[in-house]
Amino acid sequence: MLSFSTVCVSLIALISSVSAIVLDVNRRESIINATALLAHGVQELYNGNQTGGTIGKWPYKPYYWWESGGAWGGMMEYWHATKDESYTNVMMEALVSQLGPNYDFDRPEEAFDTGNDDQAFWVFVALAAAEYGFPPPPGPAPGWHMIAQNAWNDYVYRWNTTMCGGGLKWQFHPENAGFFYKNSISNGAFFQVSARLARFTGNQTYIDWAEKIWDWVENIGLMSSTYDIYDGTDELINCSAVDHHQWTYNVGVFLYGAATLANCTNNSQIWVDRTTGLLAATGSFFTPFPNATNILFEAACELQSSCNTDQWSMKAYLARWMAASSVVAPYIKDRVTTLLRASALGAASACTRGGYGNTCGSKWYIDGYDNITGLGQQLSALEVMTSLLILNDSVAPRTLPHVSIPNLPPHAVPTAIVVEANPASTARPLHDPPPNGVSEKDTATLPDDSVPDPPPNTTPTTVAATANPTSATNPLHDPPPNGVSKKDTAKYGGLLVGLAHVLL
Repeated sequence: MLSFSTVCVSLIALISSVSAIVLDVNRRESIINATALLAHGVQELYNGNQTGGTIGKWPYKPYYWWESGGAWGGMMEYWHATKDESYTNVMMEALVSQLGPNYDFDRPEEAFDTGNDDQAFWVFVALAAAEYGFPPPPGPAPGWHMIAQNAWNDYVYRWNTTMCGGGLKWQFHPENAGFFYKNSISNGAFFQVSARLARFTGNQTYIDWAEKIWDWVENIGLMSSTYDIYDGTDELINCSAVDHHQWTYNVGVFLYGAATLANCTNNSQIWVDRTTGLLAATGSFFTPFPNATNILFEAACELQSSCNTDQWSMKAYLARWMAASSVVAPYIKDRVTTLLRASALGAASACTRGGYGNTCGSKWYIDGYDNITGLGQQLSALEVMTSLLILNDSVAPRTLPHVSIPNLPPHAVPTAIVVEANPASTARPLHDPPPNGVSEKDTATLPDDSVPDPPPNTTPTTVAATANPTSATNPLHDPPPNGVSKKDTAKYGGLLVGLAHVLL
């Protein structure tokens, strides 16, 4: 383990002598030095421990609460991979400050910008803290995995069958635009949290729910037969069509969930197949041009430089979850290593500005800095390079003491599906015509969320989703290619509500 003084001396030496990130993907020391510079860059943007800042949060605006959770998730991966204790105290302070009154990362102060997916990005940090052995939070807060269980209970109670046969809404506060939207990242987050809790606790209830979520997502049309994950659907049309935009973090969130379920179900063939299928689906986000082989990009907006603040951070999460998936599903490791090594080298070439040469641009395939920077760009570069350490070390996540995860016999290792991206296939999807119909507002109230263990009556029953997106005659609009901030009051969900009223 690196001592605090050693890391500080090394970091001071690094930032006083470099003008760009230098990365040798074959040398652990080089990767550690690069990630140290990038972690420092992420923390330079944090003002929560300064006058005028809010503990736990990067400055809002432009960074919404969820992205702060994403950033601490990246810092947790960095801590795990390097054992650098430089940021342990500030990270603990940040996470504890955002737990909320029920210890589930549901904070009344953030109700205006908190959806199910926003909460999940903080829950992911708690899960990683439990799996990596991060110091426990001070009392009276429960342990990290119990905090994740509290949030999981929230999701169980928010599972909504009023319309669409199930699914989590994007927003769970009725006053927020997007209340009628059911998106893949919210449901994928519930899926991944269920899978990781199943592995950590050995509790079958979590597996049952993960299977239920998967079935709903697949049946409603948010997942294609080739494992492409689409953005979402809407209760206003009874989920009869989908927004076909694809984002890196959507396929990533399902990939890590599927790989985890394969790992904790003795590598059942169905979850192995789904894991390799989802890995193949990531091909849409690599190789933006023939001369940029295996480099990660945000296909829906990056080539046009039209990504919004939220979207610039999404590559970070795919890189994180690809590496994590490889640890629990080693049969995909070779392919993932090839992709993330090329992407890390591309990211290093984009990190050339700032006083320490650690300010990163957004595009990893132009061999330079593109003058588009921010927390998402810093975090994405940090995570793709940290992922190389995760891949090299392959330290299995912890479980509760009584849980035993069998090792995969060498002869049972399947061959991962390898798909080379076709740059011509990454064109944006067509815009769909406007919707009609309005659903009733869900008036269900949430019960007490404080019970840490899954309620005995939450074993799911199968709900058949009847929507057939391919036969819809009046599907959803896709959002404009240049995007709008997910929390903008003129956002997509609000537009649907307005359109529905006009049509009526």
